[in-house]
Amino acid sequence: MAGESPPPVEVQPALGIAAVGSVARALVGVGALGELAEHGLGAMCEALGLRLAALYLPDADDVPLLRRFAAAGPDLEAVGLLDELRFEHEAWRLASAGGRALVFHEPATWLVANPFDPPAAAWLVLPVEDGEDILGVVAAAQGQPLSLDETSAMVLAILGDLLGAGIAAARLRQRITRSEIERERLRLAADMHDGLAQDLALAKREIALLDTEPPDAQASESRARLREAVGAAHRIVRARLEDLSVRIPLGGLRAAVEASCDRARERGLAVALECAADVEPADPETTAVVVRVLGEALANVERHAAASHVRVALDRDDRALALVVQDNGRGLDAGADSGSGGGHFGIALMRERAASVGGRLVLEPAEAGGTRVRLEVPRA
Repeated sequence: MAGESPPPVEVQPALGIAAVGSVARALVGVGALGELAEHGLGAMCEALGLRLAALYLPDADDVPLLRRFAAAGPDLEAVGLLDELRFEHEAWRLASAGGRALVFHEPATWLVANPFDPPAAAWLVLPVEDGEDILGVVAAAQGQPLSLDETSAMVLAILGDLLGAGIAAARLRQRITRSEIERERLRLAADMHDGLAQDLALAKREIALLDTEPPDAQASESRARLREAVGAAHRIVRARLEDLSVRIPLGGLRAAVEASCDRARERGLAVALECAADVEPADPETTAVVVRVLGEALANVERHAAASHVRVALDRDDRALALVVQDNGRGLDAGADSGSGGGHFGIALMRERAASVGGRLVLEPAEAGGTRVRLEVPRA
């Protein structure tokens, strides 16, 4: 009969497998969340013959309001899309029930406003999950009606799970990146507070004293202190620039610790390294924590300890890796060994780094004078 819509098409098993594989490959990457979502939507459109698809994510805690986050498809430039979808609470529960797609063969608006302009007569709403929570929905326009048989429903549900897993992984990477940036920000703040700012303040004070044209003996002592303060500030800046530019060696934990000790020796610090023969390679996160704590401990010795010798030991037992940094300097300042770091940002940062991999940091006076820093991190 004229005017009748074409019969619904079914997703063939081979096509469904291809769609799942295409979307999975598109989501394997380390790009930004929006970029990965576009790749996944594009693969879905290509595999299932969709005109376009859009991912809508919650704008706030009120889940029924979702904003368009990413879109892809061959008709993306030709078909308009709503910027947001607003569900009633009952409609949202229906749309997200069971993680299954709802397929429409008319511009129906009884669930939610048709997001396409002109309104699509064949379209679907697919919940996107991460295994526990509904992250959002995909709204897709189809070239012709899609039969929601068992195979089609299963393929669409798997695609929704894949998109959800990709989104969750990308968000986790973003949180990790922000956490790492925050750690580095705190670390730089520690350097500014514990070292550089104090040295520059001392230099400023000595310059002000010299401007008063003091007696020769006093001026000579002031110039000596000024040279010492400027030299200390220079060492801090140089050490941090070196630290920021150094990558973890391919040799793993042992090589990374050896490289850190070598850099400290190049700066004039007498460092003796004792590394157990059976210290196995550690995972990258643990290696990074050990190297950063070692670098911070050695920098503290340079800045504050007035030590002539430092012993670094790396060992392990059945439970943990242990790093010990012990100097023969002037010892701990009052309050520096408190659990919070006693106002010393560098110590607090070392404790935070240890805790990030389930380890702990102990700061205590050494038996023969000086300071002993012990880091323990669980073995993988």
